[in-house]
Amino acid sequence: MWGSASVKVPTHIAIIPDGNRRYAKKTGLDFYHAYRRGVEKVRSFLTWALEYREIKNVTFFALSTENLQRSRLELEILFRIFEEEFRRTLEDPLIHENKVRMRFIGDRSIVPGRIAKFMEELESLTRNYSNYHLTFALGYGGRAEVVRCIKRILTGEVKMAEITEESLFQCLDTRDLPNPEPDVVLRTGGEKRLSNFLLYQSAYSELIFLDKLWPEIEKEDLAYVVEEYSRRQRRFGR
Repeated sequence: MWGSASVKVPTHIAIIPDGNRRYAKKTGLDFYHAYRRGVEKVRSFLTWALEYREIKNVTFFALSTENLQRSRLELEILFRIFEEEFRRTLEDPLIHENKVRMRFIGDRSIVPGRIAKFMEELESLTRNYSNYHLTFALGYGGRAEVVRCIKRILTGEVKMAEITEESLFQCLDTRDLPNPEPDVVLRTGGEKRLSNFLLYQSAYSELIFLDKLWPEIEKEDLAYVVEEYSRRQRRFGR
């Protein structure tokens, strides 16, 4: 399972953790406890990923701009869980012992102030870590990200001598990541679409879809993702 000469391991895995609401319906849990199990799986997934030395970047699609159209009750539950988890993560040994740098991408103006405060604290607290990189896309949409990028260029916030496909990465939300292009985009829950996630960055990502709902994912599922990635030949359009 560990990285070896015979197994090609992705360095950046981006995850669309789909299926929390369907898991609630399937198990009879209320939204709060179903989403809590989903959040616990985020921590579990990071723990499993750390066992592979080569997986340096993990990015989660935590909350899309479209998700903000959900019911007020469901959003309040989500924000309560985010607040609880971010508060806990401030002193999480998993983050600090492994020197995991945390980042958040998306539009923070649409996130409640108390949540944004914890996001800023976590980024500041882990700013000097560089062993691994954990990113949460929160209040994020791929198309909106491209619009933000264009505005940064037009306002002069980002100056470019020449606008090219490569230089455009400099004004995207992921511009500070050492490897902004995921090797793998993994989606759980059986749906087979990107849902406005990392549209520019995932142009040549390997797409892997699992039928399992996100709270049901286990360590062997990550092993399958690594094995499946290793079997594929990445030609990048060539």
